[in-house]
Amino acid sequence: MILVVMAMNEEAKEILENQSSNKKVLLTGIGKVNAASKLSAFLATNQVDAIYNLGFAGASKPYHVGDIVLIEKARYHDFDLTLFGYQKGQVPGLPEAFESSKELLDHAKSVLTSFETGQLFTGDYFMTEEKDESFIVDMEGTALYHVAHQYNIPILSIKVISDVMGMDDHFDSYKKFEREFGAETLLRIYQSL
Repeated sequence: MILVVMAMNEEAKEILENQSSNKKVLLTGIGKVNAASKLSAFLATNQVDAIYNLGFAGASKPYHVGDIVLIEKARYHDFDLTLFGYQKGQVPGLPEAFESSKELLDHAKSVLTSFETGQLFTGDYFMTEEKDESFIVDMEGTALYHVAHQYNIPILSIKVISDVMGMDDHFDSYKKFEREFGAETLLRIYQSL
């Protein structure tokens, strides 16, 4: 089974109305704990061959609202044991960053006509600080990679950029994106996979 994991109904509404029989949709709710617990419970009782995480995400420049981004690596931005010699975001006993499945990444690149690539940072607060590198930010993705790693299931996150740090009228711009084309863009991605 192909499992498509999404956090919010606002992201999934078009997909839920147009589901295909070969892909199951799982809504987790917002946040790392919701994402990890819902995915873990599902995987404990279902055979899953691959996981796609689809959703909205914030980003730094040079990304733009509406960009489709294939996530190559995912890590936490709110987990810090650097005092003990770990990389920022690294959980002891786990990789410094979780990597997307090469096969799923190659497949997505072959079926999507326009996309960017990037790295995802996940945390349980709305991140507004800049980094020295370009990035994508959400509140669930890395937790899903963490669970997929534990279950040894291939995963790929595909994000549609809903807002960019430093943009004018941030909240109003996000609501316009959500209302006008966010869910429709995710539906097109879902149908392509």
